[in-house]
Amino acid sequence: MAIITIQGAEEKSLGIYYEVDTSLPPIGAGGMGQVLRGVRVDRHTGVRREAAIKFLFDDLPESAIERTRREASVRINNENLVEMFGFIEVDTADSSGKLHKRYHVASELLKGVMLHDLMRGKTTDADGEEMAFAKELYRQYSCERMRFAVFIIRNILSGVMALHDAGYIHRDIDPSNIMITSDGKVKLIDFGICKKLDTLGTDDRHLTTAGQFMGKAAYAAPELVMGDVAHQNETTDLYAIGIMFYELLTGVVPFDGATHEVLSRQLKEDVPVKNISDKFARKIIAKATAKKQENRYASAAEFRVAVEQLSRNSVSAGSAKVTNSGEKISLADGNIKKKLFIGAGAAAAVLLVIVCIAVFTGSGDDEEKMAQAELERMIEARRAEVADLIRDDMSAAVEIDSLTGMEIPSAGSLIKQAKVQLASASTAGEGIATLERVADKNFKSSAEALTLLAALSSRSQTLDSATIAATEGLFADRDYKKAHELNNRALKLDDNNYKALYELALDYMAGETRGVVDRDLDKTADLLVKAREAASKAGDDAFVKQIDEPLSLLKSEGITIPSSSTDNK
Repeated sequence: MAIITIQGAEEKSLGIYYEVDTSLPPIGAGGMGQVLRGVRVDRHTGVRREAAIKFLFDDLPESAIERTRREASVRINNENLVEMFGFIEVDTADSSGKLHKRYHVASELLKGVMLHDLMRGKTTDADGEEMAFAKELYRQYSCERMRFAVFIIRNILSGVMALHDAGYIHRDIDPSNIMITSDGKVKLIDFGICKKLDTLGTDDRHLTTAGQFMGKAAYAAPELVMGDVAHQNETTDLYAIGIMFYELLTGVVPFDGATHEVLSRQLKEDVPVKNISDKFARKIIAKATAKKQENRYASAAEFRVAVEQLSRNSVSAGSAKVTNSGEKISLADGNIKKKLFIGAGAAAAVLLVIVCIAVFTGSGDDEEKMAQAELERMIEARRAEVADLIRDDMSAAVEIDSLTGMEIPSAGSLIKQAKVQLASASTAGEGIATLERVADKNFKSSAEALTLLAALSSRSQTLDSATIAATEGLFADRDYKKAHELNNRALKLDDNNYKALYELALDYMAGETRGVVDRDLDKTADLLVKAREAASKAGDDAFVKQIDEPLSLLKSEGITIPSSSTDNK
């Protein structure tokens, strides 16, 4: 074992470092460098996460290094996007003492199979281990093509919505850049030619030249084919997703052949949607792949609404509805055991599922019984999985898993439930347990649960009187240190959580009185400014007023308040 530590200036300031065992074989290699398995360590929280560390080759041109730097800068926490941790620059000395720059890219470690390979029958990961999720997806691809396609496209659109909301377009979406993971996720990867939409800075001008084709010909929108950088936008990605939708349904791309021929056809020919039997799917793909950008879907959200409608209208009755983004697809209706009492259409759909399972499990003479037994086994296994599922979503919506009939709550619905539980002494303990369950997921939406747990620990004035009274026996003493830690955890998950920013500001304002940090009124002002801006953006006017009180007090003590917090006061 040969463990090395990697830490650049940015990582050092954040209390982050990476451990890599260089004696292990690489998990991947390419023209830019090789990828090793590592661990991301957070000194502040003690959290250790598996990571993939790309060691860039020393002789790469500056443009390649900058492209990789840009890829690593796309840091979005979304279950349908690979999470990039950062671009790490390290100075190392050679035998003569001369310093050299070494570059690395860190991201979450994904285990799975590429969608491109799965469609060709591969259901094992890089270590050769069979993946149950991939095997089920391949069964769907073989037996229930529409259901498979809808599931994949919905997940990719969810990831692309987050990417676009953050101001990026991907420009290289295709099945070779989508991973089916062993933990049941569909992940869009490889941000190597991502483009920032709001500005075309110096680095982007250097990396993205007008007239230069980027991406893959079979999925390239006309503006990509022409190298028309100025007009590449969100619809450019939606075109590629439309092409991929066609491929998932038909098994082939619409335009094939030599690269120059494919590029020419992308400019001149419409996608031959007549090859798709479902009328509604034809309309969706035709709109997504319109040659004129203004005729395509205006956003990934609009595209997804159409796909949602398709899943209701075109997927066989009685079979499982595709669940929310990132969740595993189900095999059949949760009432499979009651199939004698469902309609003829649903019974036919269930029979199709059973036949497919029989084929894929290699059943013998008694295929149907064995297939149904397999279904029942999978239902029981799914129950255990669903019991622990939470969606990273602050809406109060609750979705139903179609295989088991069990609810899959959102983080928002559980937090809402916890607030009700906390208002009564008899259920306050359950409320705390509910919040801890959400917090332990480390979602972005977990930040809200952490701030509420922090408020309970410090007996914050932001709590209502009923909650304070109901939890008095559980939190007899104020624990400002624990609250400070919880609020810092919340900010790591969501740096715009204004409740955490506000409470941390009060810690610095109180200083030694709370005994957590030294009194620092400038730091207080800075945190309050950020909290006010975030609360205002969220439309929480009541909290804005609450933040204004300590801001006014600071101003009266002669502390300079940044103008951004007072412009609208």
